[in-house]
Amino acid sequence: MRLPLRDERGFTLAEVLIATVILSIGLVAVATGFQYATSGVETGKGETTAAFLAEQRLEQLKATALVDWTNASIAAGTTTEAYGSIANASAYQRVTTITNNPGGTCTANCKLVQVTVFYKPVSARGQLDQERRVDVYSMLASRT
Repeated sequence: MRLPLRDERGFTLAEVLIATVILSIGLVAVATGFQYATSGVETGKGETTAAFLAEQRLEQLKATALVDWTNASIAAGTTTEAYGSIANASAYQRVTTITNNPGGTCTANCKLVQVTVFYKPVSARGQLDQERRVDVYSMLASRT
C-alpha cells in the first residue's frame, strides 16, 4: 500500500543564497568585534605595564632615598631609559625627572619625582598606534 504524496518542498536556490548572505554579514560583524576587543585588551595591557614600570622606578628611588639621601641617583636632573633598554620591557621608554625643592614650597630636603613611561599600543589592524604615555608623580622628603 502506498501512502498518499505530501507536498514536500525544499528550499530554493534564492532562499539558500539569501540565508548565506545574512549569515556571512553576521559572521563578519562578530569577527570585527573580536578584532576591536583584542585591540582593547592590548591597549589595556600596555597601559598597565607602563603604570607598573613607572611605579617600579619610583619605588627604586624611594628605597635609595631612605638609605642615602645624597646618592647621585636621586640628584636633580632627567634620566632617559630608551626603548629596548628596560629589562623585560623593550617596547617601553622611561624618563625620570627629579626636581629639588619644587616651587620653593618645601625645605631643601624635598624632591619632586616625575616618571613618564612611553609606549605604542597595537591598533585593531595589528599596527603600532600613536605613542602613548603614563605619568606618575611623587614627592620625596628626607627623614632628617
